[in-house]
Amino acid sequence: MGRAVVRRHALVLSLLLAAALAACSSEPGLVSDAGDLDVAVSVWSDAWVAASHATVAGPSLGSNGQVDRVVARRETSYDAGVEAAARAELRVAAASGWETTSSTCGDTVEVALVSANEDALAQLVVTPDGEGASVALQVAARHHLDTVWKTPEPVDGTCLDGESPAFEAPPLASDPLREGEPEEREAEWEETDAAQDFVDAVNADPAMAALGVEVTVPKLDDGVNRRQAPGAEVDTTVESLQELAERLTGWRLTYAACGGGGPVRATFVQDIADGHAVVSAEVRPDGTTLRVTLPVTEGPTGEWLDGIQVLDPTACMQSEAPRRLEAYGTPAVLPSVLTPIAD
Repeated sequence: MGRAVVRRHALVLSLLLAAALAACSSEPGLVSDAGDLDVAVSVWSDAWVAASHATVAGPSLGSNGQVDRVVARRETSYDAGVEAAARAELRVAAASGWETTSSTCGDTVEVALVSANEDALAQLVVTPDGEGASVALQVAARHHLDTVWKTPEPVDGTCLDGESPAFEAPPLASDPLREGEPEEREAEWEETDAAQDFVDAVNADPAMAALGVEVTVPKLDDGVNRRQAPGAEVDTTVESLQELAERLTGWRLTYAACGGGGPVRATFVQDIADGHAVVSAEVRPDGTTLRVTLPVTEGPTGEWLDGIQVLDPTACMQSEAPRRLEAYGTPAVLPSVLTPIAD
């Protein structure tokens, strides 16, 4: 059996297992609530994090009371080497108030960080990727029942600058929390009909049609407590943020990051139906990848985006990228996947 066939079989088995676990993973009394959403939103809105995958701290699959703390992920490819890419990321992280707690340098650079309010811990891993580097960022946030949450002490500098405590990965999942900490509330999805008004409104948008975007709706099954957001991902021939902004008529630019050998990353938001839709973009000279995200059916509609500021349209629009990585504005982010949120 060839490797491609093996991988396909492994993927099918993984998806079936995930679906089975999702169906039974909602532990009574262990839920996400409005406070957990607020903490996640603060992470999503961070100019360094700028998540491409977002969720809220909540019950793990088959967890028996274990919490999955990861609320944000991002993967970014750099034309620069590992050290240069790591330094670029860490400079923007520091500007957003993150402090390093440990790190290890080698062919791969690994750095652990803590947020200014100590409600979030980040893991930055930079690995070689051809002549460039690949950045993988994961951010864990505190759950409201997380009485064992601990934040390590910040240190000065990283292994890139000299001595540093050896990298210690943040606890991305908790130990079981329910023992002695029961909650008298539950959260579950009630509807199995997708929010078609959001989907129809976005698909009817002339800018989306011109860019070849068609949002699809994940199947909503009874008894499954994890829902994916309606969305779409497409590759386009757009070669600059300026061109993209001109083509996204009616969409508001809220965030842009560029320079340091990385792509131009940007987010746009649009008022749609009774909530918001978000476009995130990764712009390279050979084209642009667009991701469109709509609110999860029965999930929050993006109230935190109501007052988001429109970014100065000159940010990252220049023909030559700045030498250093710069980030401007506030990322517009909606959750990619979600469990029900208790009142």
